[in-house]
Amino acid sequence: MNNIVFLNGQFVEKSEAKISVLDRGFLFGDGIYEYIPVYQSNPFRLKEHIERLDLCLDAIRLSKPYDLTKWQSIIDEVISLNGGGNLSIYIQVTRGCDTVRNHDYDKNIKPTVLVMASELSAKVAELNPIKAALLQDIRWQNCHIKSVSLLGNILLKQQATAQGFDEAVLYRDDSVTEGTSSNVFMVKDAVIYTPPKSNHILSGITRDLLIELANKNGIRVIESKILTQQLFEADEVWVSSSSREISPITKINDKIVANGEIGPISKQMHLAFQRFKESLIE
Repeated sequence: MNNIVFLNGQFVEKSEAKISVLDRGFLFGDGIYEYIPVYQSNPFRLKEHIERLDLCLDAIRLSKPYDLTKWQSIIDEVISLNGGGNLSIYIQVTRGCDTVRNHDYDKNIKPTVLVMASELSAKVAELNPIKAALLQDIRWQNCHIKSVSLLGNILLKQQATAQGFDEAVLYRDDSVTEGTSSNVFMVKDAVIYTPPKSNHILSGITRDLLIELANKNGIRVIESKILTQQLFEADEVWVSSSSREISPITKINDKIVANGEIGPISKQMHLAFQRFKESLIE
C-alpha cells in the first residue's frame, strides 16, 4: 500500500510519478513542505498545518496552489487510495519547472505540487527515552520557514548519530533553539519552559498543541530563552514534533538529565496527547 501519490493534479502510482530535472525544488531546494500525521484516517490539525504551509509560501513569495477545502479533498483522496488508517502525509510545493537552470526565474511558471502517504509507525505513540547531543546551530537565519532545503539539519543529525545519539539539541550564542526536526521543552520545578517563536525555530504544530494541553491541565508554560546550562540542571527535558510526538531526553552529551528516568510531567503530557488523539476519532 501507500503507492498512490497526487502530483500536479493527477493521482498516480508512486513509481510512475515523474518530476523534471529542471524543477527548481530539485535544482535549488526552492520549495516548502509539510508533514501531517493521520490517525485512523483523520489528518492531525489539518487547518493549522495548511495555515503554516501558506505562511511559508508567502515567506518565499510562492503563490498558494489551493485553498484549505481543496487541500482537504486531495489529502482525503490520498488517504483513501492508500488504505486509510494511521499514515503520514507529506506535502511538497516547489516553485516549479523552468526552461533553464537560473537563479532568476520566469514569474509565470506553475508550482509543482506533490502529496504522498507513508505508513505511520506505532512507535510514534510510545514514550521512549532518547539521548541527545548538544550542538551549535549552523543553519541559516530563516528556520521558521519550512523549506525543503534541509542540508544543515541533515548534517547536524548525522553528527549526532555518528556520536551515538538519537537527536541533537541545537543552540546559538548559548541559547537553545530546537532539535534537528523537533521543538525543545524543559521542566523545572513543575513549570514547562520552551524557547519562544522566532526566525531561529520552526513553529511546531505539536509544540503549540502541547502548550494548549498543558494549560488545560493546570501546568504552567513559559515561553522564554533557555540557556544550555539550564538543560543540565532541568528536572525533565523532551523534544516534540508531528513525527515523534513526545520524546523524553534522559542524556545530553555525557550528562544524565535528572535521574535518567522519564519524568512525571512528560508522562502527564504524553497521556494528555494520547487522549487528544482519541478525541479526533470518536
